[in-house]
Amino acid sequence: MGTFRNVSKAELCPICGKPDWCSILIPDNPAYPGQLLYVCRRIQSPEIQSPVNSKTYYYIKELPDGSCLYTDIEKKSREAEKPFGYTYHPMQKTHTPLDDYGTAPLPSTDLNLIYTDFMNLLKLSKKHYAKLKSDGWPDKLIKDSFIRSLSLSKKYDTEKGFYSDQEERHRICQLLLKKHQTLIGVPGFYQQPDLQWTFAGQPGMMIPIYDIDGMLYRIRLRLDRPGKDDKGKEKDKYKNFSSFYPAKDSNNILTNEYLNGCRAGSHIGFYFHPSTDDPGVCYITEGEKKAIVANYFLRCIVISLPGVNSHAKLGKKDKSGKSILDFLKILGCKKAIVAYDADKNINEHVLRHEQKLVALLKNDSFHTYVSSWNPGFGKGLDDILVLGVRPQVFPV
Repeated sequence: MGTFRNVSKAELCPICGKPDWCSILIPDNPAYPGQLLYVCRRIQSPEIQSPVNSKTYYYIKELPDGSCLYTDIEKKSREAEKPFGYTYHPMQKTHTPLDDYGTAPLPSTDLNLIYTDFMNLLKLSKKHYAKLKSDGWPDKLIKDSFIRSLSLSKKYDTEKGFYSDQEERHRICQLLLKKHQTLIGVPGFYQQPDLQWTFAGQPGMMIPIYDIDGMLYRIRLRLDRPGKDDKGKEKDKYKNFSSFYPAKDSNNILTNEYLNGCRAGSHIGFYFHPSTDDPGVCYITEGEKKAIVANYFLRCIVISLPGVNSHAKLGKKDKSGKSILDFLKILGCKKAIVAYDADKNINEHVLRHEQKLVALLKNDSFHTYVSSWNPGFGKGLDDILVLGVRPQVFPV
């Protein structure tokens, strides 16, 4: 795709005029020779006059994360566009989509077995237990959530000259290999140059993600020490448990820097216990922690989206030809409630994607509702539920 850099106070986003959240892209796509492209996460408009430099910028497309791509060169004067997000492989003489690159993940049934054993080899640290308790989580919820800590014991590595947890990572991988033979196709795991298996990830909380069949098929990592923006606010707190980092080799062919690693991708979480939960009602929110809490207190289906802009995944067909929305109907679900964070009242990006999700659900014949609550009780659905506050729901 190319190289990104964040906007800043010294280099404002030319679309919205803000110093944060947006990006500038130097593409490696030959369809944009010598151009800078602009990724705005606030404004979607066919064309817009910049509040920064008064130039006119033209909309190209909406990216998968809901942000919008712009150029300052009018389309009629540009070369014919090639599909954005593709890179040219000179040896293959074809265009390969970046999203399709890498080792294919194992089927969910296999990942469920490996990830369950993996999580059972980890513990929930006292620090993370205290954090969940301070967030209002009851002990039963903490136990049932299957959240674990990526917080491993370290030993001094005389060769490297610092403390490392690699020995513990190797030990865990050896136990998994003894039972499952291979870790190829398991996002998060990879081989080091000496061919020893290990796994990626900085210290943090490991949060399970389940598919529609109740299979643990992905893991999200909530970092203990995420990065911070220019204002000192935490950013990129949640990461996919993944072992994929794109790079190009000497022939300009895209490769994965993790040997035998596997891309995780962003996936929907499905939290539902058939024996106790109401299958006729479904809440849809952003983030796995919110969904786990909501399922515990509301006792109905709760779906977690990896981002407010990823609602299209709900309608995507799997290999059997069914989507998650199709599966909801099979369960007998007729009522869908959108429960995005309370900042939708001031965040145009969140509100815009809430409206798109509502339209998707209504078009698929669900009785659709939007939830709301006093932001003073908390930003997210989980914040209010642990206080004993239920969201109000309004038909749309």
